[in-house]
Amino acid sequence: MTGRPEKLLDDRDRQPWLRKLDRAAAAHEASRRRLDELIADARAAGVPLTAIADHTPYSREWARRIADQIDAARAQASSGDS
Repeated sequence: MTGRPEKLLDDRDRQPWLRKLDRAAAAHEASRRRLDELIADARAAGVPLTAIADHTPYSREWARRIADQIDAARAQASSGDS
């Protein structure tokens, strides 16, 4: 566990850390979205949910939910294009 710092940083010293956190959070979100899309693509290709769960940080049920959400979003986007 990280201990409490002896003194809190002032705004000027805090900004570089906040920028690093912003970049890392954005990269994490992009990676998570890509993983979600790959889960949906793998399921559509016939990969069993148990195998997907073995290769991702998600349970079989979460992999199914993620794939369902991606499929629904794609269907909504394609119906909006028509």
